[in-house]
Amino acid sequence: MITGFNQDVTYKGKVYHVQTEDRGKNNPVIETLIYAGGEILSSKKSSYEDLLQEGYDEPKLMARLEQQHRRVVVDIKLGKYAREPEEAFGAGLVSSRSLDEVILDYLTSEAEGEKLAVAILDQQQPVAGERAWIKVRAATDISKTALAGARVTVRLTSTSGQTQDLFAGRTDDQGLCSAEFLVPAVAENAVILTEVTHAKGAYQHKALVAKRAP
Repeated sequence: MITGFNQDVTYKGKVYHVQTEDRGKNNPVIETLIYAGGEILSSKKSSYEDLLQEGYDEPKLMARLEQQHRRVVVDIKLGKYAREPEEAFGAGLVSSRSLDEVILDYLTSEAEGEKLAVAILDQQQPVAGERAWIKVRAATDISKTALAGARVTVRLTSTSGQTQDLFAGRTDDQGLCSAEFLVPAVAENAVILTEVTHAKGAYQHKALVAKRAP
């Protein structure tokens, strides 16, 4: 079972909560629930039995889960789940674009509004005078889309105000970056600061430098 999506969507001042989840291989269904005022307003289910028959592929399942979630969000934005009568979509709209083009534009604008989310995948406790590492993944906070080119820097800061750059790099196409570095042999208290920066935001992780065993 993979992690799903939770998102609040506002339409004409009303907040709808959209929750999309994978029910697991034993029940291969992607289910999206739409809540309004604390109660379930509607639901959408789709089977991914075909993916299991082809051989379980988590990235493909994640993409399908994301697509279903996004389409429900678009439906809400278009007034599909509003209780009051709505004008037909496109009424009064002069445009030669197809519905797919309108949806694509909306999804693009939604993605642009997402923020940076960083996960620490692996790390070695920094010890003075020894080598350490940290592996991070940068992605968007809602769709979990990998962010390539995010800047990753690692530096040491001590209680005396000493700072030293230890690593500088960028995330790859999968949003991954592995930073390996030598921790200076400091005698005073110090921390290792790992910073990830991108146009969508900034993130900082702190780790206290341990003293080397005598």
